[in-house]
Amino acid sequence: MMSIGMWVLGIVNRFYGVEFSYDYDPEFIKNQPAILLSSHASRLEFIYTIYGFRRKDVNVVCGFQNILQKGIYHLLIKLGVISKYLYQPDFMCVKNMLKVLRRNGALGLFPEGIQSTSGSTHPINPATAQFIKKSKANIVVCTSQGAYLATNRYSSDRKKGYIGITYRLLFTPEMLDDLTEEQIYQLILQKISYNDFAFNKAARHKYIGKKANAFGIDKILYQCPDCKEEHTLRVQNDTVVCESCGFQVRINEYYDLVDVKGKGCPADIDEWYKWQRGCVANQVKDDDFEMSLSGSLCTIHLDKLRKPPKNRKILSVGTARLTNRGLSFSGILDGESADFEFHAKSVYSLTFSTQGFLEFYYKNDYFMIVPDEKDRCLIKWTLAAEEIHNLYDERWRSACSDVYSIGEKIYG
Repeated sequence: MMSIGMWVLGIVNRFYGVEFSYDYDPEFIKNQPAILLSSHASRLEFIYTIYGFRRKDVNVVCGFQNILQKGIYHLLIKLGVISKYLYQPDFMCVKNMLKVLRRNGALGLFPEGIQSTSGSTHPINPATAQFIKKSKANIVVCTSQGAYLATNRYSSDRKKGYIGITYRLLFTPEMLDDLTEEQIYQLILQKISYNDFAFNKAARHKYIGKKANAFGIDKILYQCPDCKEEHTLRVQNDTVVCESCGFQVRINEYYDLVDVKGKGCPADIDEWYKWQRGCVANQVKDDDFEMSLSGSLCTIHLDKLRKPPKNRKILSVGTARLTNRGLSFSGILDGESADFEFHAKSVYSLTFSTQGFLEFYYKNDYFMIVPDEKDRCLIKWTLAAEEIHNLYDERWRSACSDVYSIGEKIYG
């Protein structure tokens, strides 16, 4: 089955024109325990990076919710996919990963956990280094260039353009014995780091799709950098316009921000997004901070694996509230009160889906918040939840500080 799967991935990679490069001979680690640590700039990253790894015995670790889809769950399990509760301790997942390494197999990990929202590196849990240290395996780090620009986070439109994948043999088992967990973590972070907008300022590759590169960007950019008003940005063809102050910026085929009408503009989309994060980081420190959203709290039907939205099991219908103490949901189900409390330290993120809902894990349970207003911009909920969690989790706050910066680090 893996041979067939790799043959299919090979066709897809040739169609996309993906270019691969290596600083080692892949044959060197054949039939040896190995771990591929891959960047996660694109939702299609696994298509590029797993194929280029050149191992037919690779077991990919994937988010629990991503494999519970009709028609592919049993196939993915047969292909050796290992499910993982994102951001949460998952001892069964670790046990299965160690089992793979003991039989000299290979693991495919995406240490960022989720696809990049803005085209640059997301935080990596320092516990990754602890697992790597104990793995006694060959560690390969794989980083993409241009993958986010071809399949960005805010639109389903795939762009034609350059995608390059680079593989580096970072550690051998002997090297891991001589390094501390902190040294391993820093080296992984250094080698896996990427920023597609910074990359293309120098490379100048064009990315052209059926829709303009600005289409859908108001799903991740909600605050005007000129007048600072929120939820006033609208997309008109290839241009982002603020309905409050008239600020305008065009996004061209290189993803440059050009033709600015206003007092100033961020250098690129990633910097704009991180500026928003800095604003939210300050807002959530206020004891009066609160966000509310009307909708439904749901989880997934495990007895019948169906496609969304038929896979949703409604737990409560009412209002979600986010404060700097955590998330609550007050509602009704079948005529009875159905209230839930989720403490801030255990909610790492309220990840927004391009399908129009928020999703999160809490103590190894998966939840969704589905708004009544289908087209509502949800990205501030994601940023606020992450920054609230960082108020209570010093270790994760430090990991965020390693990757989120705008000139000076947000967490100074």
